[in-house]
This record gives sequence, C-alpha cells and structure tokens, in this order.
Amino acid sequence: MARTPALLLLASLSLAALAQQAKPAPDPTTPAARHFTDARYGISLQLPAGWDLSRRDGELSTFHLDARSAPASSQLREVAAISFNPYPMSTFSGALVYFSVAPHQSDADCARQAFLPLHKPATTAQINGISFSRGHDEHGGMCTESRDDVYTAWRRNACYRFDLVLNTFCAKVSGAQEMTLPELEEIHAREIKILQSIELKP
Repeated sequence: MARTPALLLLASLSLAALAQQAKPAPDPTTPAARHFTDARYGISLQLPAGWDLSRRDGELSTFHLDARSAPASSQLREVAAISFNPYPMSTFSGALVYFSVAPHQSDADCARQAFLPLHKPATTAQINGISFSRGHDEHGGMCTESRDDVYTAWRRNACYRFDLVLNTFCAKVSGAQEMTLPELEEIHAREIKILQSIELKP
C-alpha cells in the first residue's frame, strides 16, 4: 500500500529527530576546565569545561548510592558531575566521576571491590602506566537507571577507586527517548577521558 504524503512527512520528521538526537548538544564553556589535585594521596586529574566539582558527599550526589560495592570505610575525595545535558530529548539524567580511597586495604581486598555485586566479570586495565581492576554494575527499578564502571588500584596501603557513573530515568513514564548505545558510549568516553588524565606521584 502506497504511503500518503502525510505519512511520508511524518517519517521524514521522525528521521530528522533521530539524526538530531544522535548529535550531542554543544558543550558549555562554564564551569571552566580545571586541574584537580589531592595532595594527601598524590593524585591529580584534569576536568573539562562543563563539569562541576565537589569534595563533599551529598553536595552533587550520594556516593554510596552510586558506588554500591564500595566498602563503608571508603572516603570520598572528589566527585565531578556533568553540568549540562548533551542529549536533552533523551532519558539521560547525569554523569559522575568519583574518586574515593579506602585506607588500610590489601591488594586483594582492593581488587575485590571490582567484583560482586557487579554484573560482569572483573578484568584489568592499564591507564597511564597504572594497573586497575575493572568491573561494571547496573541496577534500577523499572529499567536500568544506573551504570557504574569501577576502576580500583592498590597504592600506599590503600585502595584508590574511581566510579564512572551514568544515570538515566525510565522512558515508560516520561515519554522521553531511551538513550541509544552510541549516546551511552559517547557519555562514557567523556568520563574515560577524565580518568585517562590521571597522574600519580611516586
């Protein structure tokens, strides 16, 4: 059956909307890019423009709600949160990069933080010459609402931990478009870029 002009126009508009959705919104220039340094634990990293920074839990987010496998002894040292929505028509609700430290941990204890309750088997990753244990966790109510890529490294008799968190909400009750895999990967690439800027003092 031939499509009517109205149906063809609707299909064209739908394709245009999808194409626009795949391209992220322009990044803001504020807050400005900055360098984060934690002198106590000898670590520094670079935050791009458009990310907020806090050293206090509960100010931008709640650490233990996002980092479910972190032990109670973990101390939040910083959290960076994206301050804008690159995909405003989607179910995206936030991206965060946490740095925390659990003191008095063994190497094995540190590596275990990347295991249960994480959904995928832990692996290892080399970033700037640092060996990390890596795991992935997902959870939610009606749908997958939180994704957490965990990177842990044992150093100075403590466990250095980075949580790369991506949060969404359920489209079923909102009418927003579910984030596509390329969109999820693009947000994750932003978080990875922050992790790749890490520098550790000997």
